[in-house]
Amino acid sequence: MFEKNKLRIVLAILLSISFITGFSQANYEKKKPDNYEELVSWYKSLEEKYPEYIEVFKANEVFGYGKADGGYDLYYVRITNESNGFLKPEVLFLGGPHGDETVGTVGLYWFTKWLMDRIDENDKWIRNLLDNREIYIEISHNPYGFDNKQRWDKNGWDLNREADYDWQGVNSKLWGSINGKTLCSFIENHSVRVGVDFHGGARMILYPWASTHKEISAISPSGKIYYYAPPDFYFYHISSLRLGEFVGSYGGALNEDNIGTIPLTVGYEAPGCIAAWAYGAGSGAEEKFVKGKYERCNILWITPEMSKTKDPPERQFGDENSGYISEVIKIALHQTDIAQPYIMWLNDEFFTGDKINLEWQVYGALVVEETYVFYSFSDISDGIKGKVHDEYNGSYRGGTYWDGKIWEEEIEIPDNANDLYAVAFAKVDGIYSNIVAKEIYGNSYLRVIWERTNESYYEELNTSDGIEKIKGNIWWQSPLLHIKIGGISEPEEGYLYIMGRKIAKIGKTFIIGKMSVKVEGNYDKVEFYMNDELKYEDNEKPYEWEICNAIGKNKIIVKMYYEDRVREDGLDAYLLILR
Repeated sequence: MFEKNKLRIVLAILLSISFITGFSQANYEKKKPDNYEELVSWYKSLEEKYPEYIEVFKANEVFGYGKADGGYDLYYVRITNESNGFLKPEVLFLGGPHGDETVGTVGLYWFTKWLMDRIDENDKWIRNLLDNREIYIEISHNPYGFDNKQRWDKNGWDLNREADYDWQGVNSKLWGSINGKTLCSFIENHSVRVGVDFHGGARMILYPWASTHKEISAISPSGKIYYYAPPDFYFYHISSLRLGEFVGSYGGALNEDNIGTIPLTVGYEAPGCIAAWAYGAGSGAEEKFVKGKYERCNILWITPEMSKTKDPPERQFGDENSGYISEVIKIALHQTDIAQPYIMWLNDEFFTGDKINLEWQVYGALVVEETYVFYSFSDISDGIKGKVHDEYNGSYRGGTYWDGKIWEEEIEIPDNANDLYAVAFAKVDGIYSNIVAKEIYGNSYLRVIWERTNESYYEELNTSDGIEKIKGNIWWQSPLLHIKIGGISEPEEGYLYIMGRKIAKIGKTFIIGKMSVKVEGNYDKVEFYMNDELKYEDNEKPYEWEICNAIGKNKIIVKMYYEDRVREDGLDAYLLILR
């Protein structure tokens, strides 16, 4: 008897383990690929599902190179809304130049998938970004090292020491690898504004310089002294500090203790690194450190060290909400955003009432120095200028979406108004035209600074996509907002009505006796529904429908048609109408 009971217990345990294991496998999503080939296949699957947004291509072949040592093609990915063309501000993210530092290489795939998930959800912000950015990803800058879990490429070279800026031959040849040649050719044939190469083995955000200008120092707004300071120290430093706040502290806090110029932060110089070349190799004051000629550098390039463990276990990668995947998504999102300023509205396209609060946010910048709206009820060219908001003028940071700031303007609606037109304007980041050591550097090295602080700046770049024209702007302008004035005016939500008269606000809508639904505005037609059943259609003002024979909770909906568009308004109401 004892043996039978013991056998039952063992069988029960085995069945439980089998059930748990089966359940886990059924719900498990692999986060780390086994090799470069598998990682490329993940991207290709996304390309197949989203061909209008994603293109995967062999960049080495595009620029006439053979395979990288070890027999690898160097796959790059372009992410943008292809239907509205190209010639948009470009950003470039590199999977780890050091093959065994895997967080960025793997995380960038999940960033790509996250973007497509947001497109599926019709996320307004992400749709706007992909309409107005070209995001490029080099799947891995060192596929041999990725597959063989080593820092170096097949030749034993360090692919983050071969760039043509203060190159000193440290474990490398000058642009000796196909990987480096391809990257250099890509940048020289594009107009990249922002770049990132991901690393691991520490927890830091690094920016140039890496081995030059040791004697040039700058003091951060908090009072900390930084040597190896670039001309754009303040833009680099403040944007990196904000990025560190946004990323969070899963892998460790990111602050002034571990954000800064490369030697001061990581503890050693890095001559020939990608970041310093991408930032400075195109500037005349840096000629003595450069052997070639480059026209497309001047890139805001940073180097995040993501994890103290170079190749963390899969469980630490997490997902879009936690772990290293979440942190890579945040870095890529923040750096994609900062490539160019823009403004987004928070208002709906319809409004009912006597006053409206226009709301807008400023993106792609560190500080909003001034902002205001210009509005009209007919022709926007003959509009009214709202209040100028300048609370953050003279500051290094503030007033942006990233600071949680929503700008507002209250506008009274005239009785006869059917439409409201508005444009928001913002002046941003002018303080960053002031550089460090102007007597040595001359001017800012960053294209993103020229574009937003110098109205006379103009550049035409012959890129792989065609001629891109970049013009400086002091004032950035939102899209035209067109709000139709109108919607359900009676009954008002949350009130008690008796025989058509508004009695009191009670939190929920109760209607007892005779009552008509009234709609304000100017439309081609208005349809009245109750619980998804069409009850009445009105083609001219006043738009009204009298409710008949209804008891209990009902959903009242109106559909308002104009210019081949339709908008819905509705409310829940408790009805007691017996006619």
